[in-house]
Amino acid sequence: MSDLSDMNLTDIPSWLTNGLFGVNTVWVVLAVSVLVFLLSSLLMIRGRRNFVKHLHEIKGLQRDIRAITAAAIGVGERVLELERRQRRTAERQEQLDIYDSANQPYEQAINMVKHGADVNELVDVCGISESEAELVALMHRLDQTA
Repeated sequence: MSDLSDMNLTDIPSWLTNGLFGVNTVWVVLAVSVLVFLLSSLLMIRGRRNFVKHLHEIKGLQRDIRAITAAAIGVGERVLELERRQRRTAERQEQLDIYDSANQPYEQAINMVKHGADVNELVDVCGISESEAELVALMHRLDQTA
């Protein structure tokens, strides 16, 4: 029995040809095979639908992430611009503070001259030199005559 062509129907067990319960076993195997094929096809179709559904969800999430990323970049750029403006404002304020502190004695001297103070009072109170005090008094007199 080394060659399949030498095999006779008498060599095949009777339970395979007649079936276990009078049903031909070949038909049972064929029916089970068809059922397995149909079931696997249905599962494959279902898996494909799920795959397509998840693919659409992923694409939607990617769009959302791109939008959020673009918004975050915009906010980041806006924050950088605000930081630059704040730094410039702080520098200007510092310059104004320096200017105000440097001009404060002169402003006080001008106010004192307007109220009738003389050069010696300006030197004593404002801490400016005598020539500066004379210049402030002279400028005030020129303003009054003009």
